[in-house]
Amino acid sequence: MPKFNIREYQPNDYAEACRIHDVSRKEELTIGGAEKYFIPLETAPYKDDFYVAYDADSILGFVAVHPQELDYIYVDPIHQNKGIGYALATTALRYMSRPVSLDVFAENTKAKKLYKKLGFKCQEVRYQQWDLNDPKKYSDEKMILN
Repeated sequence: MPKFNIREYQPNDYAEACRIHDVSRKEELTIGGAEKYFIPLETAPYKDDFYVAYDADSILGFVAVHPQELDYIYVDPIHQNKGIGYALATTALRYMSRPVSLDVFAENTKAKKLYKKLGFKCQEVRYQQWDLNDPKKYSDEKMILN
């Protein structure tokens, strides 16, 4: 298991965070069947607080949060399944007011396994049309941690 630390995001993390987001977000959207909705982090309208996991060489992943919402966790695919996502989420949750919510594709079993390990429980699953020109309905599982 690699040795890593976690800290608040710093501006010099930006390029690595964009790279990790983009590759991981594409993977996430593919799981949900929504890959055509991919937006690179560089142009995405996200306004979150971030924590990053890093080692001596690079950023390994990051978590984005709002006061009561775990927005997303992205770990570089070559570093996944090594406890980094769990450590990022645990760090972020220490500073968050309860209840904490998150949304995940119902099909994303790997992410849901992590969230359940953290104590999140499914509150509801919805299927919604994201675009009037796209008849497909995409899953949205809302999970809550009290």
